[in-house]
Amino acid sequence: MMYELECRYDTRQSFYGKAQVEEQDLKYLNSGLNKVIKLWSYDTLVAEIHERDDRTKYYYFGKYSQTTTRHQKEFFKQNGLSDKEIEKLFKNGIIEKGV
Repeated sequence: MMYELECRYDTRQSFYGKAQVEEQDLKYLNSGLNKVIKLWSYDTLVAEIHERDDRTKYYYFGKYSQTTTRHQKEFFKQNGLSDKEIEKLFKNGIIEKGV
C-alpha cells in the first residue's frame, strides 16, 4: 500500500505529494519480518523501518536535501522515535528498539 506522508509534527500544512510511504505486510511470508515501511522522497528511497514481533529497526539512508530531511524526521516521529533517537539515527544510520 502506498500513500502520501502527512504533516503531523512539521509546521508545514502539506508535503505536496513529494513524500510517499510504502507499507508491505510480510507476516504471511514467514520471513521473520512482520512489516516493512519505506519512505520515498522525490522518488528516492530515503528511509526504511523493519518491524518484527520483538523489535523494530530504523534505517536512515543519508542526507539529500533540507526538504528530504524534513520528510525523514516526520516519518520517524510518526513511527515512534523521539527527537533524541532521530538525532542518534541520523548519526549512526541505524537504530533498533525493543528486544
